[in-house]
Amino acid sequence: MKPFKLFKIKREERLQAVIALAVIVVLNGLFIYRMHDLFMQEGFGPYWKVFERELHLSGYDPLTYLGVTDWDVVYQVYRHPLLSFLIWPFWLINEGLGWLLGVNCVQYLVALPLIVCSFYSYIFLYRIHREVVGLVKWDAALLTAFHFSFAYILMSVFVPDHFTLSMFLLLITLYISGVCIQKGREFKWWQSAIMFYITAGVTLSNGIKVFMSGFFVNLKDFFRPKYLLLAVILPTALLWGTAVWEYKTFVLPKEKARAALKVRQAKAEEEKVAKMADAERAQYEARKARRQVILNRQAAKTGKPMEDEGFLKWTDISTSRWETIYENLFGESLQFHKEYFLEDVLVRRPVFVPYQWRLCYAVEGCILLLFVAGIWFGRKSRFLWLCLSCMAFDMFLHIILGFGINEIYIMTPHWAFVLPIATAFLFANVRGWWLRGIVLLLTLYLLGYNGYLLTDFLLTPIKTTL
Repeated sequence: MKPFKLFKIKREERLQAVIALAVIVVLNGLFIYRMHDLFMQEGFGPYWKVFERELHLSGYDPLTYLGVTDWDVVYQVYRHPLLSFLIWPFWLINEGLGWLLGVNCVQYLVALPLIVCSFYSYIFLYRIHREVVGLVKWDAALLTAFHFSFAYILMSVFVPDHFTLSMFLLLITLYISGVCIQKGREFKWWQSAIMFYITAGVTLSNGIKVFMSGFFVNLKDFFRPKYLLLAVILPTALLWGTAVWEYKTFVLPKEKARAALKVRQAKAEEEKVAKMADAERAQYEARKARRQVILNRQAAKTGKPMEDEGFLKWTDISTSRWETIYENLFGESLQFHKEYFLEDVLVRRPVFVPYQWRLCYAVEGCILLLFVAGIWFGRKSRFLWLCLSCMAFDMFLHIILGFGINEIYIMTPHWAFVLPIATAFLFANVRGWWLRGIVLLLTLYLLGYNGYLLTDFLLTPIKTTL
């Protein structure tokens, strides 16, 4: 495929592309409007304090805003090896604009890649439905809109985090894979190597899905020594080398400095406590106990990890899997909970919030029934099994290992597109207005319900604590 032709909007896509782009731009505009007075201040101050204190959108972090405002390796390097370097050009532009205008233009600059990635995520998902599954254009458009009516997909288009970029990279990988499967083409080693390095560089776990694409497209040819060496081993080694270099160059010196500072502060604290009177010492111990209670509450929400060191420190073996599945995985991800709306589980929101209406559970069940029925009708499709394998890998990480399970809904852009793709196989095999009517009603309901809560939130002035 020619890269520039890949991103050209086709004639039949233009009308819905304009509508999708308009919605994406409006949501980004509303978010900028909500935070504008707080974040776009004269001069450049300690913005990291403002971002961390004021930007609470579920469990999403303000790291992109931090990096574009004052560049540094702000992401965990072994999970997101390339992200800090991808935002570096935007920091340069922000530096120039700050010098010219005297304000922080971070919101406008971060909105640009979010808009582009969200827009092309819509386009490539439509093309998967249209060209890979083979739906008529109205069915393909309906199922694409269905996907973008999901709560955390609708929200991802303006959230300053890496999930929208991940969704875009995964969908373009699946689209290319689907076309290759359909036309009997090979997923070339250099395509896989480039896609892996970029996709895994954004989020390490998503790189596995590129390897899955290579396997499902090439089948036994995936295991050829040349392909394994150039498409798997080489890019993996290159990415790991990048992460190690990044850690030793940017992160390790700061960790050593923080550790030394912590030792000095602890020693000074001990000396200070030793000089306190009994009453002062009692007050100090009471404050220390209250801080520990808060930390214990946060630890209870993050669950018990398998290990305290290494990658396993991000796992969780204590959080309820069953409640996670129906309240958060297929609940909050698709339909917002009205209570504790967009609050952070590490600040105030409980891990599990029940819906007030039984209708919400009925909608959740209906979406899952469509998904399961689509799997049955598409069970002979190699492309669908690729999509399901990618989703299964996410479920292994989140449900089995418990990675990010306490806020699993923020991961929605990594896997939720599999729901409409599977449903597309149901559309391809079942003709009838009633099926289209059900999906249309679900789409309108989700757009109305999620859209109302989201726009009401964005139009509500923020109460600053500056």
